[in-house]
Amino acid sequence: MFFNIFIYMNQEEIRKILSIAKTFKNYIESEEMGIKTLNNLKRISDNDHLVNVLFSKLNTHREKVKTIFATYFMIRNPKIPTDGLVKIISNLYEYQIKIFTELTKKTGDCSYCDGGGQEGCYECDGEGQVECPSCNGLGKEDCYECDGSGKEDCSNCDGSGEETDYDDEGEDIEVECSSCDGSGKEACSNCSGDGNYECNECDGSQNVSCSDCGGEGDVQCSNCDGSGEEESTEDYFNINYMSIVVLGSKIKKFEDTDMTLEKFEELSANDSTFSYELIIANYNDIDDYDYEDRMQMEDFSDDFVKIGDVLKL
Repeated sequence: MFFNIFIYMNQEEIRKILSIAKTFKNYIESEEMGIKTLNNLKRISDNDHLVNVLFSKLNTHREKVKTIFATYFMIRNPKIPTDGLVKIISNLYEYQIKIFTELTKKTGDCSYCDGGGQEGCYECDGEGQVECPSCNGLGKEDCYECDGSGKEDCSNCDGSGEETDYDDEGEDIEVECSSCDGSGKEACSNCSGDGNYECNECDGSQNVSCSDCGGEGDVQCSNCDGSGEEESTEDYFNINYMSIVVLGSKIKKFEDTDMTLEKFEELSANDSTFSYELIIANYNDIDDYDYEDRMQMEDFSDDFVKIGDVLKL
């Protein structure tokens, strides 16, 4: 019979946990895996395929932890009574721990590029285009034949404005050139008298692609080198999470206590403090933890540990 005082588990859950724990124990012994600790049992449950299949019948993290404890005590004492196992797995507590260590800088969006990694090109003011240097942004260039005048020496009179004719007596006389009306000039044959032609560099568009940004209008941010992030000037601790499951009879209260990392390691190594301890997560860095909540170095000079809630499993 199971006692009603175990309000956290019903009889069906207890039967399932003890049944899986017994199968887990038999598997370990059949494979001759040697002496086991709680943490070694957890490692096997995480990494062995057959044990994973077995543990897939468990619904929650809580049930998995209880099964590991039940298996451990079955191995330690094969004659342990069922009610003794139920008392053990009904009296487990989990310490939730934050470990502040590994000095770091808080990072955030770059103030220059707002996290985009790019900034407007200085050369073209972000337009991606600059004034064509060949035509100075006019889209046209002076004709090299006429120096932009649109005129060249008359081909008929070679620029003299006169041509040879004959008077009534048949004598040679100089008269006004009939081709240029005496001006000595005619429309330039190279530019048809316009004095200029479409710029070959910009095809008359007046602008060319900016060489600094390749026409994109943006360049890699000079402040963050394109990463989109920059570090703060303040020093912060990284925050890592860890939790330990222990038997209730060995609990020593450290709730809301700040201590050095060295002191915590001393306590966790002491069996009188953490008896039968199972480490759930050991120094797992929470990458997406809110940096704004991190502790600044000015608050603590050394690595430290903060033990928070103690939860009954």
